[in-house]
Amino acid sequence: MFNSLQWKIIFIYLMLILFSLQLISVYLVQSLEQYYLRNYKDNVENQAGLLSAFIKPDFGGGEEWAEDTFRLTREFRNLHEMDIIVLDNHAQIVGTSGSQTLIGRRLIRDEITRALAGNMSDNMRYDPVKEERRYYLAYPIENNQSTLGVIYLSGSLKSVDDTLNEVKTIMLSGAGLALAVSFILGVVLTRTITVPIKEVTGQAHHMAGGDFSRKINVQTSDEIGRLGSTFNYLAERLSHTIDEISSEKSKVEAIINNMSDGVAALNGKGYLIQINPAARRLINNLGLKTPALNRSGFGLLRSLIGSDETRRFIRNQKPLTAEISSHEPDCTMQVKIAPFKIDKGKLDGTLIVLHDITRERELTRRQEEFVADVSHELRTPLATVKSYVETLLDGAAEEPQVRNRFLNVLANETERMVSMIKDLLVLSQMDSGRMDWQESEVDLRNLALEAVDQARQKLSSKLPHINVLINSEYYRVFVDRDKVMRVFSNLLNNALKYTAPDGDITISAKEQNSFIEVLIEDNGSGISEEELPRIFERFYRVEKTRSRDYGGTGLGLSIARKVVEAHGGKIWVDSSVGMGTRVWFTLPKAADGEESLS
Repeated sequence: MFNSLQWKIIFIYLMLILFSLQLISVYLVQSLEQYYLRNYKDNVENQAGLLSAFIKPDFGGGEEWAEDTFRLTREFRNLHEMDIIVLDNHAQIVGTSGSQTLIGRRLIRDEITRALAGNMSDNMRYDPVKEERRYYLAYPIENNQSTLGVIYLSGSLKSVDDTLNEVKTIMLSGAGLALAVSFILGVVLTRTITVPIKEVTGQAHHMAGGDFSRKINVQTSDEIGRLGSTFNYLAERLSHTIDEISSEKSKVEAIINNMSDGVAALNGKGYLIQINPAARRLINNLGLKTPALNRSGFGLLRSLIGSDETRRFIRNQKPLTAEISSHEPDCTMQVKIAPFKIDKGKLDGTLIVLHDITRERELTRRQEEFVADVSHELRTPLATVKSYVETLLDGAAEEPQVRNRFLNVLANETERMVSMIKDLLVLSQMDSGRMDWQESEVDLRNLALEAVDQARQKLSSKLPHINVLINSEYYRVFVDRDKVMRVFSNLLNNALKYTAPDGDITISAKEQNSFIEVLIEDNGSGISEEELPRIFERFYRVEKTRSRDYGGTGLGLSIARKVVEAHGGKIWVDSSVGMGTRVWFTLPKAADGEESLS
């Protein structure tokens, strides 16, 4: 029973009530007893004083006085149910309401002795014969400050005790009734506390089982009601938090499963506990076998970084990075291994990250090739310049025809190197964001015609037929004129280089939503499918043997793409060998492109 909070509260509640009732009962009984005794004493004292007033005038006046005293005490006894004895100043009985044989005897009591001394005295004693309490009062009879005698009264306190016993009985029955009612009320009231607590406990069990949908029925606004409301709020917040955690877990799993880098995790015992598809793919590319989940992953570690490095990693518990390669297929992987959850020096898990750096290594290789190509391209004109200058210094400058021819060659080679340096500077400014853009409304047809004129002036040989099919009335763009002119020039020069003199080049345009789509199409030699993905790379050049003139620097298309993308457009190429080339790029229309480029 006492394992229940309800019965504990009821027990404590009843004990408090019982203690309170006992305290009140004792206080009330004592107060009533004092009240009745005080009234009784006052009544006896008043009767003693009245009797004294009747007896005192003729105190000790012979037989006639004795007869009057006997009659008077009898009347007082019958009227007030008290025993009365009259004593003289020697404590001898001179009158009594009882047996007359007592007259002449001496009666010694403490209260009588004090009364003979002039002090009224009383006392309460239990009478074993009558089995009741009695009250005794010794009242001095005084005359001129001298004590003539004592009136000694005794009365039964049975009526007072009976009254007090009735009060006690009433209070006892009332206390019993109060305890019974209190018990019933305690059961009812404690249920208002324990029932919500039981609901909270039940809800806690359901929450522990993962069910947050149940709600506590809150019926009051007291502390218990607020506890239920708070618990409902807690359940709602926990449900929301768990949903967020689950969502974040799903997001993390989605990120891990869809990231390009391979991620695998081992627990403290070395078992594989997590691996994403990218890791499986990269491990397969390396020709290694992927262990199953919950199987030992130390074999994978040894395959990736070697047995010695694996032992060193387990011993030192420090991150390490390694690079491994495979030739069939050709791939290079960067492996990063890091410990996690190290508790008291114990390795509690290992994270393996695989990063495919095949493309980076390929780019590095291509950059190295480009540096070599640029060095070659610069070395050739520089060697030409050097040899021609040396020839001129050796005396060829004295011959006008040789001198002029040499100077023309020097000018062309110098122009080529200057052009390469300018292109490099333009790309550098675009990459760093230091390029100044001056946008304005431009007639696209005039821009194309101007690019055609510039191309014709640069190339003195016979050119292919160039058609400009752009309507000035409709096709106006909001661009940086000089930068877009470079785009036209680069694309047109490429078309001219790879198109025979009897071929055709067409420049056209059409609207595409808020952009103008420009097409430069030729029917030249075209570009192979293998080279198309790389034509926008810096310093990449199609074979020189496929151009009509000396090949360019390989920077033109890179610059063109940067300019177009800076205007919010895009550029793409479609070509095939022997079928010509089509280059599209988009530029913002004048009405929609009036915001400066950043």
